[in-house]
Amino acid sequence: MKLLYDAALVPLRGASYLYGLWPRRTPEATLERDQRMGRRLPSPPPGALWIHGASVGEARIVGALARGVRRLRPALPLVASSVTRTGRAMIPQEPEVDAAFFLPLDFRSVQRRAFEALRPGGVVLVETEIWPNLLAEAAARRVPSCLVNGRLAPERLSRYRLLGALYGPALSHLAAVGAASDAEAARFAALGVKEGALVVTGNVKFDLAAPAVDPAPLRARFGLDARRPVFVAGSTAAGEDPLVLRAFVEVRRAHPGLFLVLAPRHPERVPGMMERIAALGLSAHPLSARDDGKAGRADVLVVDTLGELAALYALGAVSFVGGSLVPVGGHNLLEPVAAGSVVVFGPHVGHVAEVAAALDACGAGHRVADPDALASAIARLIADPDERERRIRAGRDWLVLHRGALARSVELVLATLDGSLR
Repeated sequence: MKLLYDAALVPLRGASYLYGLWPRRTPEATLERDQRMGRRLPSPPPGALWIHGASVGEARIVGALARGVRRLRPALPLVASSVTRTGRAMIPQEPEVDAAFFLPLDFRSVQRRAFEALRPGGVVLVETEIWPNLLAEAAARRVPSCLVNGRLAPERLSRYRLLGALYGPALSHLAAVGAASDAEAARFAALGVKEGALVVTGNVKFDLAAPAVDPAPLRARFGLDARRPVFVAGSTAAGEDPLVLRAFVEVRRAHPGLFLVLAPRHPERVPGMMERIAALGLSAHPLSARDDGKAGRADVLVVDTLGELAALYALGAVSFVGGSLVPVGGHNLLEPVAAGSVVVFGPHVGHVAEVAAALDACGAGHRVADPDALASAIARLIADPDERERRIRAGRDWLVLHRGALARSVELVLATLDGSLR
């Protein structure tokens, strides 16, 4: 099985070599290529803690863990990695993290080079980042590793079981798995993680600080009248932007002044999005233009920068979280709740199923079946401030009840590093 896994990665390695021959590559792109091959990596002092998260959402957890560890172990070197460019851009800089880099490809030879450069004293993986060769190399060097905020989407459990000969040994290398919930813990147990290595720490995203943003100055920044309703659509996926825009146009028939904040999950889709907005007869202002005071003259503020969405949710009377009207699995539903906005999401929420169900149950969230239902929900919630306030209050109360996972996860990381787990 390990040979088949390595063979499946060969095209990635070949693509990396071919990319190295491209004459117009930038220095940044060359560095990315080299780091993915396990070269030009940071050289921290021996014994550094290596924290890894895949992309933007996980990078926020990486930052929170790094800050928590640094408070308790200020002298401990910390390095962090990410798979995606957007995630790499979101990893905190010094003094929170000493160095950041792209995760090397999961070939054994590449991971061997990475460990020789980094010389870590411990490895922390976030959520679903289970890399067999990375974990095997850590085990071979007796470097303790753990998984924090562990998640396994229910629909992927059968795939992990099918590849049990690959993922079973990988999971066995982990000194500890901190599961995000009881249900997640049950799924890890079903894959063979032993009871002694499994602990329910809770979902760290509950503890990620709500943006300290007052909507009033934020509205002033963008030239938005205090009475103008705002709809925020965050982390939209490919194929989802037209659906959101269609709902927006529909709602504007009843609420002509409605303003849209549209934040795609991947900023590289922005040029096509701008064309689509113009084709609908709407005007758009890109956030990167930085002439923020003119945004309110447009119909749509397009968020083409990183790291600002969590705060911008505070503008929304209603917020939609993407990856849920199309079969992606949904993204972070907690950010708009923490920011004081009513959260709406579609039917495809497998990656955040438990959070979505809890938001449904406490009345804080609103699940819709399709774009037409999205338009109806937005229009109704904008017209009913009492219902909005009830849902916002329910969401904030629910968040308070579920905090504490970050402290438990930091404790698990340090116990792993110290070898004090029982």
